[in-house]
Amino acid sequence: QVSAGGEHTVALKSDGSVVAWGDNSHGQCNIPAGLSNVIQVSAGGEHTVALKSDGSVVAWGDNEYGQCNVPDGLSDVVQVAAGSYHTVAVKSDGSVVAWGYNYYGQCNVPDGLSNVVQVAAGYYHTVALKSNGSVVAWGYNYYGQCNVPDGLSDVVQVAAGYYHTVALKSDGSVVAWGWNESGQCNIPA
Repeated sequence: QVSAGGEHTVALKSDGSVVAWGDNSHGQCNIPAGLSNVIQVSAGGEHTVALKSDGSVVAWGDNEYGQCNVPDGLSDVVQVAAGSYHTVAVKSDGSVVAWGYNYYGQCNVPDGLSNVVQVAAGYYHTVALKSNGSVVAWGYNYYGQCNVPDGLSDVVQVAAGYYHTVALKSDGSVVAWGWNESGQCNIPA
């Protein structure tokens, strides 16, 4: 698996080890000593997050807003996402935990959110995919990146960009919304 951050890249090798390269001005490419048994990685703006096979999370790099301060007692994590300055995790029970920069509410998990199977973290917003194929988004919404299109269903994966959101549906089609100044929401015919 590979993940592209703000100006760095992180890769997960088949043996559970991690390699990172690119901008290292905040130590985001300095893999913690002894890190092993990793099953997923996510590169943020200037930090990196790893999920280990035991459900624990390790984060390193820029920590100006606490995005690398994994909450005490966090366990049973099945997926992680690193945003520009925040980090999000899905637990095995379908609940979501978020920490780091929260000026726009991107770490305020909506009350009652459950049955989440995947999360994505954008610049200042967060997106969750539920087991029923529906999508929930919260945080900075100036460009409508949190306005999930009416009737959107059968989603199997979500991604969050700078100020836009993308969903992959079970039929292979793609839906995108939010900031579109560079055509990033114009799905090719």
